[in-house]
Amino acid sequence: MAVLTGIDLLGIQRYVFASNRLKDVLAASWMVDHVVSKANLIEHGITEDRIILAGGGNAILAFEDVSAARTWTTRYTRWLLDSAPGLEIVVAHQPYDSQKLAWALKALAINLARAKLERRPSAPQLGLSVTESCVLTELPAITIIKDQGDDQGERVSARIAKQREHLQDAKSRWQQFLPHQFIHVPGWRFAFPDDLDVMGRSHGETSLVGVVHIDGNSLGLAITQWVQRCIENEVDDAHVRLEYRAWSSKLAELLAHVLETVVTRVVNALVEEPNERGVQQWMLRGMPAQLDFPLQTHQETISLPIRPILLGGDDLTFVCDGRIALDLAVTALNAFGAQTIPHLGEDGGEMRLTACAGVALVKAHASFYRSYELAERLCASAKYARNSYNKKHHSESGSWLDWHIGSVRPSDTITELRKRQYAGDKLTMRPYPLTHEARPQTWAWLDRELLGPVEAAKQGLRGADVWANSRSRVKQLDGLVHAGGDSIKRQLEAWNVQLPARLSSASSNGFIGPRTPLLDATELLDLHLRLDRDSDVGRDAS
Repeated sequence: MAVLTGIDLLGIQRYVFASNRLKDVLAASWMVDHVVSKANLIEHGITEDRIILAGGGNAILAFEDVSAARTWTTRYTRWLLDSAPGLEIVVAHQPYDSQKLAWALKALAINLARAKLERRPSAPQLGLSVTESCVLTELPAITIIKDQGDDQGERVSARIAKQREHLQDAKSRWQQFLPHQFIHVPGWRFAFPDDLDVMGRSHGETSLVGVVHIDGNSLGLAITQWVQRCIENEVDDAHVRLEYRAWSSKLAELLAHVLETVVTRVVNALVEEPNERGVQQWMLRGMPAQLDFPLQTHQETISLPIRPILLGGDDLTFVCDGRIALDLAVTALNAFGAQTIPHLGEDGGEMRLTACAGVALVKAHASFYRSYELAERLCASAKYARNSYNKKHHSESGSWLDWHIGSVRPSDTITELRKRQYAGDKLTMRPYPLTHEARPQTWAWLDRELLGPVEAAKQGLRGADVWANSRSRVKQLDGLVHAGGDSIKRQLEAWNVQLPARLSSASSNGFIGPRTPLLDATELLDLHLRLDRDSDVGRDAS
């Protein structure tokens, strides 16, 4: 009897972000992608026709019988234990009769979920009391690794030692997403940085890094419905395989397109111009003249202010300079709708995927894992708000965005955080939908109208004369918001005697119903920078 074998990686985030060194995070991310990649499975004896799914931390394989499946799984898990210590998986086998592949896929998903719940937690004796700890993960150190110019070296665990063996593989994985060169400036190359300190930080300033996590909306439900349709319509096994590979490959293509769009947006904003001291530097076009935002260069290589970390399934995670994090998150969300996924729409048609994003704006050397957890929780907050809005208004509201500035306590939920800092949801309107006709208070509204462009003589908090000539007045709004709408209204009336002030389409007292967007805007006033959307000057972004 034929058998489906499902492989599901566990604790991917804990594994990837175990170290606070960017190069180790990249190597761990490569390992997660590698162990269930099609190339690696073929190397371990699986023919391509038996691979139904490979990637995104999951694999589904077909075998002739249970014995063959278990024999192969034994060899594979032994290799995994040696090659990727600390990376845990669950495996489930599902026998099925001919022409019952769709039913087997549904049963396999249930078996994998049960295996996760019933598995015994791994608790190996990693070391004794006399063991020295790894400087990065605090696991028992097994070796000393010396970098160039380092005589002492670092004592590292087996996990880090294995990952360091694949640093070049980890870097090569992302090369396909780098534009080749500037058309008009031959010789210059691009690189994703391997160190947060070369990610566009301003000299002498406290820098924030943006950890951006993006997750597709309702994809799991769409896949479940597709499987159920195949079962009900008694679709033959060959057609099930064909459709499965069609939508899964199109999904991978869509995620690659999203990342390429984000990187291209950064590259198209690059320009070489003198800074305040007259020194020629690569800068981001459209930034305020007084802002020092140089990009690091070395041997005609430009380090971009962005570094992709995770890409798989319908998830994308990248880190970037905090000042452009929200702009790039919005760019990624907009790119999700550029292509459709076949067979996953209603009645088996095409599905246009939307997504939600969480953006954690944290200090450059904050814990990677905690920062990612915060971004993931913010993404979940955006999804919850979206689902609640859709259910209440019986409409589809597309992509949503949520963000937070600064680190939080590990035990804090987003609800507890907002209750403590923003009086529940009264002093913030986060999360925001990107655009929606039925709700005028969208991210586009906050970004374009209330916050306003960077350039002077424009409307919004950044540009209106009353604000531009007295930045302290804008910051003063923070305290007035906590005092209530009447206090804001009285202060605005006093300021209007000198020079008319306008809060764009917000009400005269800054509140829209029981909530206000003013703190959302003032917190981003000096932080959020919008890349120039019209900066394409003939560069090759292919």
